[in-house]
Amino acid sequence: MVRIADWLTYADIEQLKQLTRFYGCQTNNQHSKNDLICALLQQFGKKNQLRSQISTLSQAEQRFLQLLVFDQSPAYTFEELLAKGRAALDGMDGEPRSLVVGALKRGWLFPGYSHRTQYLYHLPSDLGKQMCDIFLEPYVQPHFRLMSKPSFYRDEQGQMMEDLRLFLDILGKEDIRLTVDGSIYKQQQKYILQKMAIEEKPITEKGPRFGFGRRYHQYPDRFSFLYDYAFYQGYIIEDREGYLRLNVEKSGKTNQQEEVGKEMVRFFIRLYRKPIPHLPIILRWISSLCHPGWMMTEVVYQAVDPWLAPYYYETKESLFDKVVRMLVHLGVLREGVDGEVHYLSLTPMGAKWLRGITAFREKVIEDRFLKLG
Repeated sequence: MVRIADWLTYADIEQLKQLTRFYGCQTNNQHSKNDLICALLQQFGKKNQLRSQISTLSQAEQRFLQLLVFDQSPAYTFEELLAKGRAALDGMDGEPRSLVVGALKRGWLFPGYSHRTQYLYHLPSDLGKQMCDIFLEPYVQPHFRLMSKPSFYRDEQGQMMEDLRLFLDILGKEDIRLTVDGSIYKQQQKYILQKMAIEEKPITEKGPRFGFGRRYHQYPDRFSFLYDYAFYQGYIIEDREGYLRLNVEKSGKTNQQEEVGKEMVRFFIRLYRKPIPHLPIILRWISSLCHPGWMMTEVVYQAVDPWLAPYYYETKESLFDKVVRMLVHLGVLREGVDGEVHYLSLTPMGAKWLRGITAFREKVIEDRFLKLG
């Protein structure tokens, strides 16, 4: 974690002069590196000035900065920064390169100083923390938060992993026939779903059904995700004889509950990222706002709304609801109600999992699941 003072020390004198000119800093000696650094530290040390600078940025510039400060990656290649620039513009007029150059001119990004890091760019850790706080300020007001537990809440930590093991155990003991379209027969579906910790009912209504995954149109939300994950991992096989089989060699890995839970969250991000391209930063916003204590669901939605876009028949609100619902099923979030107000809270395991996996790079991740489908 390298701070702004250290990055200024590593910078060459020409870069320091450029920064002092950009900010209009006064120095006694323009040829003294120490004087230049002292003047710049006074500039960067004032949070009110930083808040003012951020408020004058364009929408695309603010989005680019959010993609940096909420990412928490230690360094970026120039290509990764350009990818963030494209994500920030999201169809708006502008050049990704200009967003990167603007951050460099402001001293918000620094090129590496060693031979090993010379092609990497870094955001000073203390500067990134201040920026993150500034973005969060409008949403972390005390009246938006409930520090005690709400009157009613749902906590499904560990239950998705337990139901995965239960589903695989049933497959190991019983013959599960598949219909012509590849789904489990309704009677056996009903039997499996009744066994699960979070009970669902087979889909009975006719007509189109909208969601994400290979089998979403055939199974209820939670089970379709669990089924698709098991298929993606190779735990289950849809054989040519019309049976659903257990892959004994691979299914033994499900004993590592914490690792399976983390992998399920990774799978969720891959599965939902096509309809919600900015899902990683949405998850960073959610994790930042919903810990500690309980945050009003409406406020969380307001914070992530700019990163959502309608997808076919899905509105921004319905996409947000789907994300929250699945995060609750995965044990990442708790969902509560106090009076008539809905709240969200990050679980301990959710905080651990999201810290490790939402620092996503904006590059194409080849999804083996799409090939399997």
